[in-house]
Formats: sequence, structure tokens, C-alpha cells
Amino acid sequence: MTLSFLILGMAAALDGAPEVAPAQQDPAAQVQRTPQQAARADADPYAAEVEAVEVVAGKPRGSVEGDIKPDLTLNPAQIRAYGAGSISELLAFLEPQLRTSQSRGDGQPVMLVNGRRISGFQEIRDIPPEAIERFEILPEEVSLTYGYRADQRVVNIVLRRRFRALTTEAGVKVPTAGDRTSTDLQSTFFRVQGDNRWLFNGKVSHDTALFEDDRNIVRTPSGQPYDLTGNVTGMPLLDPVTGEPTRGVAPIDPNLTALVGAPVTVAPVPTSALGGRPSLADFATGAGTAATDDLTAWRSLAPRSTTASLTGAVTRPLGKSSMATISGGFDDSSTLSYLGLPGVRGLPSDPNDPDIHVVVPAGSPFSPFSQNVELYRYADDYVSMTRKVDTQKATVSAAANGRIKDWRWSATGGYVYSTSDTTTGRGLDAAAFIAAVAAGDPAVNPFGNIPSNLLARVSPDTAKSTSNVANAEVVFVGNLLQAPAGGVSTTFKVGADTQTQDSHSTRQGVVVDRDISRTSGNLQASLNVPIADRDRGVLPMLGDLSVNFNGQYEQLSDFGGLTTLGGGANWSPISPLSFLVSYTTEDGAPSPSQLNDPILSTPNVSIYDFVTGRTVLATRIEGGNPDLVSDSRQVVKLSVNIRPLPKDAKTNLQISANYTATRIDDSINSFPAVTADIERAFPDRIVRDASGRLISVDSRPVNYAKSQQEQIRWGFNLSRPFGKPRAGVPGFQFGGGPPPGGGGGGGRGPEGGPGGGGGGGFRGGGGGGGFRGGPRPGQGQLQVSLYHTWKLKDEVTIRDGLPVIDRLDGGSGAGPEHEVQLQVGVFKSGMGAFLNGSWRSGYRLNGATAQQDLLFGDQSTFSLNLFADLSSRPDLLRAHPWLRGSRVQLQAQNLFDTRQDVHDRLGVTPQAYQPDYRDPIGRTVRISFRKLIGPSRPVQPPGQRPPPAPTPPPAQQPAPPPR
Repeated sequence: MTLSFLILGMAAALDGAPEVAPAQQDPAAQVQRTPQQAARADADPYAAEVEAVEVVAGKPRGSVEGDIKPDLTLNPAQIRAYGAGSISELLAFLEPQLRTSQSRGDGQPVMLVNGRRISGFQEIRDIPPEAIERFEILPEEVSLTYGYRADQRVVNIVLRRRFRALTTEAGVKVPTAGDRTSTDLQSTFFRVQGDNRWLFNGKVSHDTALFEDDRNIVRTPSGQPYDLTGNVTGMPLLDPVTGEPTRGVAPIDPNLTALVGAPVTVAPVPTSALGGRPSLADFATGAGTAATDDLTAWRSLAPRSTTASLTGAVTRPLGKSSMATISGGFDDSSTLSYLGLPGVRGLPSDPNDPDIHVVVPAGSPFSPFSQNVELYRYADDYVSMTRKVDTQKATVSAAANGRIKDWRWSATGGYVYSTSDTTTGRGLDAAAFIAAVAAGDPAVNPFGNIPSNLLARVSPDTAKSTSNVANAEVVFVGNLLQAPAGGVSTTFKVGADTQTQDSHSTRQGVVVDRDISRTSGNLQASLNVPIADRDRGVLPMLGDLSVNFNGQYEQLSDFGGLTTLGGGANWSPISPLSFLVSYTTEDGAPSPSQLNDPILSTPNVSIYDFVTGRTVLATRIEGGNPDLVSDSRQVVKLSVNIRPLPKDAKTNLQISANYTATRIDDSINSFPAVTADIERAFPDRIVRDASGRLISVDSRPVNYAKSQQEQIRWGFNLSRPFGKPRAGVPGFQFGGGPPPGGGGGGGRGPEGGPGGGGGGGFRGGGGGGGFRGGPRPGQGQLQVSLYHTWKLKDEVTIRDGLPVIDRLDGGSGAGPEHEVQLQVGVFKSGMGAFLNGSWRSGYRLNGATAQQDLLFGDQSTFSLNLFADLSSRPDLLRAHPWLRGSRVQLQAQNLFDTRQDVHDRLGVTPQAYQPDYRDPIGRTVRISFRKLIGPSRPVQPPGQRPPPAPTPPPAQQPAPPPR
């Protein structure tokens, strides 16, 4: 609770300051409140702020620049139906609506607050959803208006004019299969007063480790049959020509063969060997089957981790038409992974040579065999095989927005410092023990406890990376000139950034230092020309039509000049229908981390070898690839949006469909599975021993010669109120008018500035989203969304001259052809349920032969979120007033504990694709308690008399008995 008290102290200090009177507004932007709207204020301290309708030039307060309407708009009741505790959690729930196939990066949307650019995501990620008046999701083309590339969705969050709350949430999550516990605690103070905002957040979380022996993981020796007690094998057979070891081994001993009645190449060490010399008959028990009880010991499926963060942001007005924000944050995380037990072996002088194994000579006082044998055993020292990763990141950023006459400007800048330290254990060096066994030392039992002085921990591999990133951008948005159909809106952006990354790695004693620095400057312009406008009477038979042209030039110090060119059209022939077409060609350089991340080597990773059809424990190498080149991509997009129901309908239905075609030359990709196609293209990335067994895979990113994808994504969003409204209490009047919360999108003062001045993005109507079908007091809210993604084409050419790989026909990197996402939410009287489901079709991944193909089954996954706002229960509040503002939540992820089935043509599941290995966590249940402490009295706009604070009705007293 120390975290909550710290945030509460800062909140109290801010609350002690006098409130700043909001700046004067245009008369046209004044709030128009009806008596019915005022009547509901006593039910919600902030209701008046939400229901007041402010409209300037036909646009609600906080709208984005330009004329493209949102694909989806959520009102406060619809937001509550998701049960999210912060904006970041709300974005996670809305992933199906935010998905884009055009993104070059991680697909995260462009975030705006009240139609303005922000300093960074840390400024808003922890804001409680109760502070949101309107949540809008807009198409990728709107990002051009704000100086971004047209490959990210845009989210515009309109905050209430006044809000103040301290929220604290604590949760515990456990998998229903047990053996892991996750705990989290966070506290947030957020306050809005006009254009003044304060945010302080602190959070901490911890996850315990999950081990392979906690789940149904089966392992068989992929190379050496290790076990804590040990196994003995015959000596390796040698190639008669080269003298090199082959895959086979000789029988252990002719006498053991005679005793068992068949050749024996492997036998577990008997317990009698721990205290002295065993007999040959002791080894006959279990001969032919290796002991593998400890293959899963001390191997983590999920690491132990601890994370903590602090975030703060302050926004203040600058004069009458400008505002500025400064934000900062610090994140710290630590993870510890367990890589198994170390094998007892000696290290060769040359790291490229194989390890030196324990050879028990025939004359050893502890050996009953007539010839030499090899001994494979683990040492009980898991600490020498762990990986610890510590990362820290500090962020400082700022943003300013304002107007100069009819032009809106924004300036953003930031600095990020991050560091990562990784230490990977390499096990033990048993050279002294091996030498003592080989010499027949009578004091050293090769099968017993190993003296600690004969084992030495090997110096671990280390990797450290330090990154510094600074950037600044200035964007101007306004009308360049007036055309008959409207203003020719324009966006200009100029930006610069600098990045440095230093990495230092030590791998098997070899030190590698790499440094990279990059500076860049960029210029971007976007021009939107209206052609037809039905409201202005310009070519009204065409409806609303506009065309857009955009371009960007970026000069990088290490890759030279990169260009982006694009264009498109937005057409709305009738009000509820809109079409959008766009084309973009752009060059993109690999990131500094893709080029310069330190080299990491992880031993004992389960990898399925498609060439041999076996799962092996091999070494995986990760890091940056300095040989990457820039890529060039072309994207064509066609989309349609329609709202088929009339504006006054209670049901709000929006249907959308998108077709996207993408071609990328020299595309940058993560290294895929080890298939025959991949090994032919990258033979230097795959290392095998003389017998053909996979030893290591270099999985650093690579360039493909060409990739082509086509897909269709369509779906709908539906919302509808249900139940009878509460008698005598008016509610939202959502019919066809503008959304509530209005005004100021183009008004003067801190909320906007002079009207007009659409952005340089697309223009057009149709398909936009307002608050339609909102619930009235006493009613509930039902929301349903369904999206289907269908991949029409997915092909890659790894190298020029090599065959085209069809990923929809089992080629390397294959994935689902179809994906369906379903969301259903219900909210009423403080109680809510939200169901999130997805289905992915099965697919095939080709092996070296048809018998080695892997078949991936289709998978359906559902998650359920149940929550209850205890403030909606007056009987509870009377008995327990401290429950005011409290919410209890129960979340179940992977509700039916489903896992994808993977098998070959014979129905056998490879070890690397075991269900518990691919999804070790499975179904989880999280219980959380959230407390929101708001103002003691409702906050009303200036000039309004605040109503009394809402209190639950008093309990009725029993009538006195008659006298």
C-alpha cells in the first residue's frame, strides 16, 4: 500500500492548489444544457460534463482535423461494457478493431487526445476509462493529417472537461493447472480541469517461474542421454575412411551382451554404483533404455520476473490558444530463466570442437566392463545454467499544440535511454574430474558424488546493450487555399532524430564490441483536394469526393535517402456509405536494434529439425545482423464502410470491409523454422555435426528477396440498449444529432482556436461514427463485433533464382489462412460481462518429405471478463460505505484451456510441439479489486450550481408497535 499512499500524497498536494478558471470561449462554443440534462447530474458526478453538447462548425469538441469520420465511436456506457481499468487495457480489448495489415512496425495506433498529438503513450496509458467522454477509432489515412505514415490506425480520446480520481488496483492471477502465481499492484492519480491535466502512476508486478516438470513435458535424449545418476554407452564408431565419429556407438561390453542376450549400447547407472564397484548384472537391469528422469529438471517454461514503473505527466495551457505537456517515466524489469542442469563434460581448447566426454577406462577400480565406456551424467548445479536479464528504460518527452491564425501547429520531442544486461550460464568444466577418472584414481568414483574441487563453473556469456534515442518534430496543419468544394487542406512536417546503440557481448570467451549511430532528418507533406461536396452543392450528384497526395523524404546517415509517395481518394456517394482507395510506395531501413543487438547464445533449446524429422536440444543464436539492407514496399488498399440503419434507430450497426495487397522487396524477417528451403537459402546459419545432428541455429533477422501478401478483412460492430428506461429520468438523446461532449474542435481558445483548417489527410463523409443507440438511465448496453480475415495470397522468394515459397501451401513460415474474432459485451446496473473469442484455421508446414510434414490443427480460444461495480448496490453502500467506487473483477483467459494440436502424417506430435511446451500457462484466472476515489461532490461547469452529493437512500425503519 506504500505505492498508493505515495500517489495519494501527490494528489493531495495538487488538490490543495486553487482551481484555475478556464479560458474564455467563443459564444458559439458555450455549453447548451437542457433541464433534462441537468436532472441526471445527481446520478453521476461527471454526467453533466458528458451530456453537454458543444458543437462548432458542425464538429464535436475534440474531433480530429479533416473530414474523415471515425470507423467506430464509443460513448462512456459502451466503454464501461469492456470492464477495462486503464486506456492500455482498453486498447488490448479493442485489438480486433485496431488491427491493420499496413503497419511496418508493431502495429500500435497513433494516439491523440482531444484531436491533438501527445508527447508519448506513457502520457495516457494509465488514464482510467471513467475519464473518457468519447473514444474514436479512425482509418490509417487520418495519420497523414498528423504527420505520421499512413500505416497505423488512429485513436482519438476525448477526455471529460473535469475529472479527478485516485484509482488503486490489486490483482492475483494463477493458471488453473497450478504452479505459478502472478501478482500486480498499481495506483494512479489523474485530474482534468479544462486544459490542465495531471497524471501520476506507479505499478509493480511479479511472476513466479514455471518449470517443465510442473507440466506434462516429455523429453528423450536428442544427443547424449543425460541423467543425474548417469548412463553409460559404448564408444563411438569411427568412419573407416576419415576416422571421424559416426552417429552409431559400439556395444558396451560383449559380456553384457551375452548376459542380456542382445547387444547393449546404453545402460543406466545402478544405484549400487554410488557406493562402490557395481557388478555387470547390476547394469543388466534396465539395459538398453537410458535413464532420462532429469531431462526436464530445472528447465523453466516461463521465467521468474519482476517489473516496476513510475510515470508522470503534466499538461498546462500556454496563453489562449496553446497548451504544452511534459511527461516522463522509468521502467525496470528483471527476469530469471532456468536452462536445465549442466552436463559433466570438459571444454575443448577450440570452441568449435566438440565437448570432451567422461571416459571410464576398462581398468578403473569402479568399472565392471572389459572395455572403455563413455559416461553421461548431470551435475546438480542448476545455478550454473541460468539466464538473468535486467533492463531499465528512462523516458522524457514533451508536446506543444496551438494555432497561428488559421493554422494549427504541434511540436513534439523526446529522449529515451535504455540499457539491457544479460548473463547466461555455460555450465561446468569437469576437465579435472575427467582426468582423474581416466587415470583410474581410486579416490574418484565416476558414478558417485563428484568432489567440488574437480568441477569449475565456466565463465558465463554476457551481453550488454545501451541505447540513446532523441527526436523532435514540428507539424503544421491548415487550409492552403479555398476551392469550390471546400478548403484544400495541407499538412507539413519536419523532423529529426538521432540514435546510438552500443553493444558488448562475450560468447565462449570471444569478445565482440559493436557500435552504431544514426542521425536522420525528414520532410513530409500531404495535400487534400475536395472535388465534390453535397452540402455545398458542388457536383452533388457525386456526393462527397476528395483526393489526396502525400510524400516524404528521409535522409539517414547510414542508409542514405529514403522516399515515400502515396495518393488516394475518399468517396461518399450517399451519407451512410463511403469508399476509400489508397496507394503507397515507401522505403524503410532496418532499426538499430535489428542491426546491432548484442549476440545471445541460448543452449539446450528444443528445436524441431524438419530435415531429419527429429526434435533436438540445440543452441539458438540471437542478436542483430549488421548485413541487413533497407526494404521497399508497395501497398494498395480498398475499403468500404456502411451504416445501413437510420440515424434514429436504437441499434447502431456498422459494416466494413478492407482489401489490402502488399509487395515488399528485400523484406526484413525473423529467422523461420529450420526447413529444407531455409537451409538451402541460408546454409551458413545451420550447423550440424558429422552425423547430421543439428547443433546450432543462427536465428538473427534476414532479408528475403521478395514477399507478396493479399488479404480481405471484413466485419461489423453492433451496439444496442436493452431494458426499460428509469421513469422520470431523461437520458442521452442520441438520435441523429452530434455526439455529446461537443464543441471546440474548431472553436477558439484552449479547446481549439479559429475554426476551419482541416488537415492534410483525406476528406469525406459517410460511415462516420457518433453516439448512436446509447442507453438511457436504467437500461443496459449490448455490444457485438465480428471480424473475419482471409489471406488470399502469401508468397515469399528467399533468394533470386530459388523457387517461390507459397505459405498458404505449407511453405516455410506458413500460418492460418482464416481468422475469426468475436467480441460480445453486456453491461447493466454496474454489472458487466465481456467475451472475447478467436478461431484460427489449421495449416500445414512442409517437411523434407511428405511423411515429415507437420499438420497444425485449427484452434478456438475464448476469454471471459466479469466485473461488478459495487457502487451500484445501495444496500452494500449502507452497510459498507468504504465500498463506494469499488469494483471486483474476475478474468478467465483461454476459458476452455484449448491448445493447438500439432502432429505429423502418422499422428505423432514432435517434442518441440507438445501442447504444454507451446502453451505452458494454459487457462488462467485473475481476481482483482479496484478502488476509485473521486471528488466528494459532483463537479459542474462554471456558472452551474452543483447538486448535492449522491447518497444511498436511508434504510426504512420498522413502524413502531401500536400502543
